[in-house]
Amino acid sequence: MNHRTMTEIEELELTPLTQPSLEMKESWVLKPTIAKKKKKFSVACISSNRKLLLWLGGVLCVSCIIAMTLSKTLPHDHYIVPPLTKDNSTIAIPVALKFFNAQISGKLPEGNNVSWRGDSCLNDGKFPGSSYPHLAGGYYDAGGSIKSNFPMSFSMTMLSWSVIEYSTKYQVAGELNHVKGLIKWGGAWMYYATGDNTYLAKVTSHDLAKRAGAFSHGPRYGVFGWDNKLAGTQLLLTRLRLFLSPPFPYEDMLKTFHEQTSIVMCSDLPYYTKFNRTKGGLILLNHGEPEPLQYAANAAFLATLYSDYLDASDTPGWYCGPSFFKTQVLRDFSTSQVDYILGKNPQNISYVVGFGQKYPKHVHHRGASIPKNKKVTCEGGWKWKESSNENPNTIEGAMVAGPDKNDGFHDLRANYNYTQATLVGNSGLVAALVASSRGGGGLDRNGLFSAITPLSLSPDPET
Repeated sequence: MNHRTMTEIEELELTPLTQPSLEMKESWVLKPTIAKKKKKFSVACISSNRKLLLWLGGVLCVSCIIAMTLSKTLPHDHYIVPPLTKDNSTIAIPVALKFFNAQISGKLPEGNNVSWRGDSCLNDGKFPGSSYPHLAGGYYDAGGSIKSNFPMSFSMTMLSWSVIEYSTKYQVAGELNHVKGLIKWGGAWMYYATGDNTYLAKVTSHDLAKRAGAFSHGPRYGVFGWDNKLAGTQLLLTRLRLFLSPPFPYEDMLKTFHEQTSIVMCSDLPYYTKFNRTKGGLILLNHGEPEPLQYAANAAFLATLYSDYLDASDTPGWYCGPSFFKTQVLRDFSTSQVDYILGKNPQNISYVVGFGQKYPKHVHHRGASIPKNKKVTCEGGWKWKESSNENPNTIEGAMVAGPDKNDGFHDLRANYNYTQATLVGNSGLVAALVASSRGGGGLDRNGLFSAITPLSLSPDPET
């Protein structure tokens, strides 16, 4: 197939539905329609648009953050565990989860199993006049001692989402209780949603979504991360459409979100040119800027999820403009990105510490680079940052920032563009590993929305 630009697939019509129920059933594979009139939306930068942030907040209330609440209700002991298949993704899951143990702030839980870590920052928030005196706990964001609300919330949501979708795969890897414990540790920093149907009404408002610029198709459109959750939220709302089939008045906008998800998935394929790839096959979703692996991992997770959603709804594939693609191409894309991260790349290096025979030894991480039991001042750690020696403490499971746009990599502690590990990066990695693993089990079709009450049926005013 020839390479295509995104113009072709971005011209999908976003018109309202006249008969929602019938149209939905007939359009699950999203055949391209003949546009009567292209609709254009004026947009501002997604990351700075206040209206869009408010809109995304509403979306998260009905979808993403609800995962945190539901994760507490997951069953523990009555899975029928399929036979274990030792593929790389399955093997890497417990390794990648160890990074979270090394990032825990506050008093460490029993059995944390990171020998070089100790209790830390036990008095966070405790100062005269503080309105928030109980801030101990949670996770450090990266290699320093900073805790960031949005990255931490995103990370816990990603883990929760992956657990609810693929709990049997975690069980097969022997990591279900471990990951649920990690989520619980971060839960004190999360906002709990109720599943109130009024949130769905807000996020499926045509006017609000248009004014917020939710369909901008700019250079970061479709790039899923902690500061731009649009691709993930639209996929969750696509899931809602496929599995719960909400009627009027929700169906109009849910169909649009489904179409937008289709466009995002098309842009990940090698047949289209919105995003470049390295010669080694890594997709450059951040357009050649540093730290590309976290975005590739997130995209791999979403791609596998969408393919599983389509399979679970008996849909063999989807359209990119006039071309039809089977769901397997999404799994192939996901596998290619995970394989690259785990070592199938021009450097022949695993970018996950502790996985494989060759991996980074100079991770940009204060705790890992300072010898155990050394008492140093805040500024006293700089000498270890600049040292050329390998880290004295191995921070197992850490996925580093990754290579440059030419597949080059320098294992230098001082250059965080190559060697920094982050909470958000590892949460996407774990989600991608679980989704792509072949160790057994599959998608839990019903678990994610089990706490949502039945939608009230609003009469169509035209009937």
